[in-house]
Amino acid sequence: MKRILSVFIFFSTIYQALFSQTVVNQGKPIAEIFTDFHYNINDTSKTTGFGINRAYLGYNFQPGGDFSATIVVNVGTPDDLPPDATHRRYAFFREASLAWTKNKFNINFGIISTRMWEFQQRFWGKRYVANTYQSLNGYGFVADLGISMEYKFSDKVKADIFVMNGEGYSELQLDNNVKTSASILLTPTPNLAFRFYGDITRPHGIFQNTLIGFAGFKNDLLTIGAEVSYKSNIDIVSGHDAWGISGTGGITVFNNTELFVRYDYSISAKETGNNVQWNYLKDGNFAIGGIQYTFSQNVKMALDYQGTYPYDPAQQKSDAIFLNGTFKF
Repeated sequence: MKRILSVFIFFSTIYQALFSQTVVNQGKPIAEIFTDFHYNINDTSKTTGFGINRAYLGYNFQPGGDFSATIVVNVGTPDDLPPDATHRRYAFFREASLAWTKNKFNINFGIISTRMWEFQQRFWGKRYVANTYQSLNGYGFVADLGISMEYKFSDKVKADIFVMNGEGYSELQLDNNVKTSASILLTPTPNLAFRFYGDITRPHGIFQNTLIGFAGFKNDLLTIGAEVSYKSNIDIVSGHDAWGISGTGGITVFNNTELFVRYDYSISAKETGNNVQWNYLKDGNFAIGGIQYTFSQNVKMALDYQGTYPYDPAQQKSDAIFLNGTFKF
């Protein structure tokens, strides 16, 4: 709590120094809530009941001119705590950033989104149903402390460069190291998108890098997306490499009603002298299929099936029925 208060005071002070001469605040509140009811069919280790998977509350300051500031607090789920921690809700900063925008150039500083999977997440549009492939498989963090530089070359080409701590937004810095990433987004037509992302870091003397390639097609009726991901030396252990694919799709069947699917396949490398993959207990397939109804731009609900099928036949598969909902503004 002291850390959160300190960061809040710091950014409030910076904001007052930058914007004290302005007379009009064009800012807006930020809220995003993901909730669900889930029924686990055959996995007794997982509970059946209601859940709140995300609760973001914040504010985006837009006082005019080239500067803006954003503060967002995330009320985390107890599932993210270590096994021996007290079971509780907790709060931390998901974003606390200052931004400068001029024409086609943008700079962000503070706790910022890493953009590792943000575009793919928006393209599918159902993050409230399930987390992204990279997040589920430990490929990186959704936010980190650092600086980003983004440039829009044209309506068809955008690129960005990030320099970050590499520890995520809950552990701001644990070693003498930074992570550097770069990506390029190509949209040759309004219906087509291609994105390529890569990062590199060297924590504790061991190089890690992530590579992601995405291609997608979208129109008023159909949405199709596919990506390939690779991560080296996961957990800062040499040889702990992993890769996989994730495909998403959706088709509009009635007004505001969409059928959707998703399929993930993850696999890890075999270590030297080992006959099985180093992460075989967690490797496997993940599938989703369901129907979504859009009440408005701010409210959506989905009824869906989610199944996890481990690579190791000795592991129990998981089948569950979800009723997911999201509210945001």
